[in-house]
Amino acid sequence: MKVIVSSLGENLDSKISPIFGRAQWFILVDTDDMSHESFENPSTSQSSGAGIMAAQFVLKKDPASVLSANIGPNAFEVLQAGSISCYIAENGTVREAVDSFINDKLRKMGSATANNHTGIAGNSEVSSEGTSGNVEELEMLTEKLRDLRAQVADILEQLDTISEG
Repeated sequence: MKVIVSSLGENLDSKISPIFGRAQWFILVDTDDMSHESFENPSTSQSSGAGIMAAQFVLKKDPASVLSANIGPNAFEVLQAGSISCYIAENGTVREAVDSFINDKLRKMGSATANNHTGIAGNSEVSSEGTSGNVEELEMLTEKLRDLRAQVADILEQLDTISEG
């Protein structure tokens, strides 16, 4: 199985990044033999939308799971939409995080674990709601948000059709 770990460096002995969207590196690790590839995160210098861009980049690498200390709500939604499960790897190295994942010692994220714009300089608030709050309510609200976005997309498509016709 392949997993991606958000990292501060480019190898298995690098520290886990404290935030997904602005991690310096993503390490794609095969849990069967610990072979790995390192990818620089293309979104680290984005003024906004870094989490979404990072999540889209990660989706293209086709991992089964993401291991990260924190993932913001926009990135989390993109990863969930891509059927990527996310696990909390708060401390240590990439190697230690993968070992913990293999040994089923990491908690699965039920929702985002960081607030919007956490990775922007000066904003380091991490929400404890994502890991210990009312997870069911957050999941329900996330589902409602997806439904609303789909409705808005349908309305926009209908408006385009009407204005073209």
